[in-house]
Order: sequence, then C-alpha cells, then structure tokens
Amino acid sequence: MSAPLLLHSLSELRTILLCLLAAADARSVVEIGSESGAFTRELVAFASNRGGGVTTVEPRPAPAILELARTEPTLRLVEGRSPEALARVTAADAWIVDGDHNFWTVVHELDAALDLGEAAERPPLLVLHDVAWPCGRRDFYYDPEGLPSDAVHAHTFAQGVVPGEPGVVATGGIRGEGRFAVALREGGEQNGVLTAIEAVLARRPGLELAVIPVVFGVGVIWPADAPWADAVRDLLAPYAGLDLLDRLEQNRLRLYAHVLELQDALRRVDGARNRALGALQDRVDALEADNGALRLELARLKATA
Repeated sequence: MSAPLLLHSLSELRTILLCLLAAADARSVVEIGSESGAFTRELVAFASNRGGGVTTVEPRPAPAILELARTEPTLRLVEGRSPEALARVTAADAWIVDGDHNFWTVVHELDAALDLGEAAERPPLLVLHDVAWPCGRRDFYYDPEGLPSDAVHAHTFAQGVVPGEPGVVATGGIRGEGRFAVALREGGEQNGVLTAIEAVLARRPGLELAVIPVVFGVGVIWPADAPWADAVRDLLAPYAGLDLLDRLEQNRLRLYAHVLELQDALRRVDGARNRALGALQDRVDALEADNGALRLELARLKATA
C-alpha cells in the first residue's frame, strides 16, 4: 500500500515528541484524538517502557484503537467527545491534544489539563497539533451542532481553504466533503487553535510556548519553572520557529494545494467524458431499438409476401 500523499500524523514527528516526553520525565500521557492509532501505539510503547500508561479520549475510535485497548493493559480508552469526556480523566504528566481544531474546544481542553495538573501538583507538558495553517487561525468543526451556538463561526462543509486566501474556495483546497466544516473566514477573535493557545497563556502566567512549524504545526507548552523546563527548551531550540522549516512547510502546502486543483480538474474532465459517453450510449441504445423494430417489420413483410 502506498504512503498517504499528505503527511499529517503526529507519528511523523515521533522522534522529537518522544524525546520531549522523556525530557519531561513523563510516565502517564493523555491523548485527545487518536485518528488511525499510529501515534497512539507509539505512546503506549513509550509509557509501558517507563512503567506508565496512556489514556486516549476519542468519540469514534478506529478499529485499530479498539483492538489496542483490548490487548494493551496500559491503554485506557475513554469514548466520548472532548471536552465533556475529560471529566473521566485524571491528571497526567503529558497531554497530546489533537482533537477538534477550534477555539472553543481547545481552550476548554487546555484549561482541563492545566487545572488537573494544578490540583495534583503535577504541571504537565502539553503538545498540540495543527497550530499552524490551516487551523492556527481558522476554526475547523467535526460537529458544529455539538458546540455552543455562540462558539461557532459561519462555516461550510463543502468549500475548501488554500494558503494565502482568508476566505474559502469553491473548488480545490483542503475541504471536509461532509466530514468536517471550516470557518468561512480566517483570523479574527476566537478563531483557530493558535488563537486559543494564546488566549489561555494570556491568563495563565508562567507558561512557555514553542512551535515546530511542520506537519501543520506542533505547539509545545510547558511550565517555565518545571524542573525539566531547561531540557525541553534545549530539545526544541533547533526546531522551534526555524525559518527553513517554515519555508519547507509552506512549499509542501502549496504543492498539495496544486495537486488538489489537478484532482478537481481531472474529476471535471472525467465528468464531462462520462456525460459524453452516456449520451453516446443513449444514442446507441436508440439506434439498436430502431434496428430491432426494422428487423421485426422486415420479418413481417417476408412472412406476408
């Protein structure tokens, strides 16, 4: 099986992320959003080797996650939507947040993680996915009806987003095609994952943020006074905010947007071809019907001659 064209899983950054968890001396991990389970498996192996465990919060767990939860005693699966499901979660050394990518959800997830850590006197390391384009400054919704109405921007399930365009496009671009919705406009108040992070940090002093600008952006948050803070800073220093990585990511996104445009053009060509073939088939069917009628008439004439 070929690899996916657009790399989007946190497992692509496994080396850096697992080193960060080790630097923070993390044994227990909460994962919000598991996708296909590729990175969940990495987390379970990491935590198991350190005598800890993983709690995965997922409203619609994939078969691989269900099987992993059945066979791995160090994995606890909490089925439900975040942030409501976090009421069934306890404090952890680290959190991996990759769930619904919108301001309201991310704010509540971060507050829940930080409140639990404060109550347990265990300040956590937090890793968040999709802090850069397209979700950094634009809400994405898997279930907009499940959110408070005042937390949802005007959105579309059908149209897409492309780099450099603050609105939406009718064809091409990254789009949900019924699976998720995107806010009609990029930027502004209470819009996007990075905007949510900044809002939480503004009212919670003593936290630091670094962004690795690849694979849609990974944000790392940690308490500045944690005993392991220097180790985390040192690990992130070569990657966070590196201009080269940002340019490579922008190039990757532009290339992928072009691929989507080509795919849409091919679909239009295929659609026109199929319509033409359908019209030709209809004509062939009509001619065959006429020929059949003529053959019957000829047989009748011969029989009466």
